[in-house]
Amino acid sequence: MKHFAFWKHGATVAVSLWSAAMFVLAAKSGIQHDYASYLGEWKLVLSGNDPWSTNNAYGPLHNLIAYLLPFGWFGPKLFIVGSLVAANALLVHELMRTKATTGDYVRYVLTVPSNVLIISMGATYGLNDSLVAAFVMLAVALRLREKDFAAGAVLGFAVLLKYYPVLLVPLFALDRERFRGRLVLSAVAVTVLGLAVAIGIWGQAPLQALYFGTDRGPKILSILSALEGQPALVGGPSVLAFLIRANAAFVVAVEIIAIVLARALRLHWLEASVLGYLAVCLTYKVGHQQFYIPWLFLVAALPLAGTSSARRLAWLCLPFALFLSIFQWGYAYGSDGYHEVLGVVRRDVGFFAFPFGIATIAAYFLARRRTAAGSGRKQAVT
Repeated sequence: MKHFAFWKHGATVAVSLWSAAMFVLAAKSGIQHDYASYLGEWKLVLSGNDPWSTNNAYGPLHNLIAYLLPFGWFGPKLFIVGSLVAANALLVHELMRTKATTGDYVRYVLTVPSNVLIISMGATYGLNDSLVAAFVMLAVALRLREKDFAAGAVLGFAVLLKYYPVLLVPLFALDRERFRGRLVLSAVAVTVLGLAVAIGIWGQAPLQALYFGTDRGPKILSILSALEGQPALVGGPSVLAFLIRANAAFVVAVEIIAIVLARALRLHWLEASVLGYLAVCLTYKVGHQQFYIPWLFLVAALPLAGTSSARRLAWLCLPFALFLSIFQWGYAYGSDGYHEVLGVVRRDVGFFAFPFGIATIAAYFLARRRTAAGSGRKQAVT
């Protein structure tokens, strides 16, 4: 008991120091990356104009952060980074509550607090994907406590911030024996109500973010972005153009396959969420690295599932998590965003990221199959 109390105290100190470091980094780094665009959108909100008149790909909840601008440019960033810090503290609390192993904490440290992607995109740039991660982490904690209605509502708020978390809703609702409809209904109700209020204020403008997301071209980590330099690999420019136009359909198809497969194999919902979300990120043409911030938190949360297969999946996902960290280090500190310096990375990294991610997913199912085969042989012997 004293040993556990010692580690609990040490973890509390470590989390506090990391949190303080993130706030200091956020203040010292100033206005960078997409945060400059955020400020322009929030100023439009405060002036009563349409915040989607620019290249705004966010949901209506993003606009509410504008009301922190009276505290200066740092007000909204402080809130976003605070959300990231809170998500990390909640994750550690949940790991300690379930008496995580040393291996669980090692993976957690490498996946979240020391991961350059989270430090750079979350604290330095202050991107709103950190707030998405906070919503997702809170939904995880609520789902583990069987609070389906509340977990769905929180996911609904995440959707109203950035639309892509909608793909997590059915994955969170999976159960080995049943489908948790209350979670889905709650998420849908919050999302629909939020959109209705936004449409009442701004008209059809909130839906422009959906259209904008559909029309955007391939981005850095996407396999489609890499294929733009070598379209012959998929049959030429016309075939590539079709794949880009039909990307939304491919993403939905991947989501459906993930749900059906997870249901058929009775996967734990956390395992299904990690696998399904990774598959969607690999498929989506807008391959921004910040979309992986919620995924990294989900990977670190896998031990909360309490299954050996979940811990195995966490180990299997660790190399991809480290790849994201190394990639972001080069993006933020080792180059100019891979434009003039190391431009080959921006051009071709999708050729590495896509098969790497697919291999991670495949390794999980292969390991699962071997485990099932081994169990079958033991039963046959006995």
